[in-house]
Amino acid sequence: MDSARDLCRDAIYEVLTRSSMEFVGKWRLLSKEYNKLTYESLFTRLHSQRTNIVSGFFIQSMIKNKYQVPFVSTDAVKTHMQIPFDFLPEHVEIVSSTNQGVLLCHAHNKSCYYVCIPSIQQWQKIPNPKTRYDTIEFGLMIERSKPLRYKIVRFSKPKFRSYKEFYMYQCIRVELFESAIWKWKLSDEVKLPHEESIHRMTKVSVNGSFHWLTWKGNVFAFDIKRESHCLFPLPLSTSEGNDKDIRLTDYKGKLAMTCIDREKNFMEVWIMEDHDRKRWSKRHSINIGVLTRKKPHVSPLAFCNADVVLMGEYFHDVIFLNFKTRHIDMLRLGRGLLHGCFPF
Repeated sequence: MDSARDLCRDAIYEVLTRSSMEFVGKWRLLSKEYNKLTYESLFTRLHSQRTNIVSGFFIQSMIKNKYQVPFVSTDAVKTHMQIPFDFLPEHVEIVSSTNQGVLLCHAHNKSCYYVCIPSIQQWQKIPNPKTRYDTIEFGLMIERSKPLRYKIVRFSKPKFRSYKEFYMYQCIRVELFESAIWKWKLSDEVKLPHEESIHRMTKVSVNGSFHWLTWKGNVFAFDIKRESHCLFPLPLSTSEGNDKDIRLTDYKGKLAMTCIDREKNFMEVWIMEDHDRKRWSKRHSINIGVLTRKKPHVSPLAFCNADVVLMGEYFHDVIFLNFKTRHIDMLRLGRGLLHGCFPF
């Protein structure tokens, strides 16, 4: 019986290494065992080789007031690539991305927005939101791949607030765009506690919601389907996190928090195990001294799989750290100032 079960498991594993990411994603939801297996380094490397599907990150930087967007594959053996954006009508900045390979971009010269798929060089220009309000953040979420259906949320600053609101709340305008009806609509305003605000460039999309760090050490979550939001604490108290580098990220499909203690050269990884109850658990405590001795100011950008984390500094390099084997791969991208890491 055990040999038959092992044979079946091996056959399923072989099928998954040759399947689309959408199919792999369904198996991750169906089985805890395959959820674990398909995030391991061996699987992600085999899957990339056998399917020719490239996964990775756009590392956006700015050089001489112009955005540069090299693509870094999760397969650290491959060097970084330049994926051309010249199929778009003008030069753009990436403002949001999805795991399905769809990007939301902003063209500053004409103040317009494009949803595009760089791998097949297709794009759509979408109607502008109310651009007289200063943008805080964007989020793009795919509802369906065929035909392509998506939603966009935009947070912006209201022009005027009452005296009472100014001293009691941090108000945020919320606009939603639905591709199915091709128009923007104004949703209910978000009111955060006074002196609380969203930390830009910290967005993580998991469980149908976008998540951002806030300046007061909490997590702001917005559910784009329900058009609802909540604010909940990190697993560390504000006093514990004061002198540490704290980031939000996606780890194996779950919301995660990384915390670097630079005095001790350790990085903790906390996972939200129960999203409904907002229950965190510490998953890893990683000695990063082998890396910080060479690059003392590195911070985690994203996890490539269960074993490998992509790290970066403000300038120059990105680093792949396998925290199980302690192996390090470095890629030099240029001298631009880092303006975001976008999974793709």
